[in-house]
Amino acid sequence: MKLRSSLIVPVLAASMLIPTVGSTVANHKTDASKISTQQENHKGTHEKGERGERGEKGEKQKELTNIMNQYASSQLKDQLTKDLATHENLEKQLRQTPGFQKKEQQEKAKRQAFYQAHKQEIDSIHQQVKDGKLTKQQAHKQLEALFGKQLGEDRDNDKGKEQGERTIHKELKAAVQKKDRAAINSALEKLDQQLKSANQKLQQEIAANK
Repeated sequence: MKLRSSLIVPVLAASMLIPTVGSTVANHKTDASKISTQQENHKGTHEKGERGERGEKGEKQKELTNIMNQYASSQLKDQLTKDLATHENLEKQLRQTPGFQKKEQQEKAKRQAFYQAHKQEIDSIHQQVKDGKLTKQQAHKQLEALFGKQLGEDRDNDKGKEQGERTIHKELKAAVQKKDRAAINSALEKLDQQLKSANQKLQQEIAANK
């Protein structure tokens, strides 16, 4: 969904310290786990996933804040803090717009329809795990392949954005490991520029979805 994708880019600021490969694996496992549990309780799984996502984001923001406090110039720290707060506020505003809420409902209906259309396949995979015919890892792969048909479009749309995020992520991670203050500040400045750009896009989407 276009609106959902737009909220991913600014989270760069909260995910800079998480290794790219590790994040990819973790996301795959999360997707598969959600799908598997969804067979038993779709609504509960969605709510748990949202709570876990918020908690993980909070931890990553703490890590970024620690880097800012330790290495960033006072001016840059103040600017990043301001832009991050602005982003959080804009996210809340966007989620409250009628257009966003309507599209959220459409996406929910789309996911439920997809699940119902593939319920027999999902049930079969789940039963094979119970019977010991499939390991959990094998089930994850099969579920990922199945639900990848639905998730593929959104992931393709985000590839370009993720590439830019990974570049800054690598730069900041390497600088922190070396405790190179100048390089850290350079990466943080690039991060702030992306954050400003993301905030501008959020403002445009808020206006378009009122």
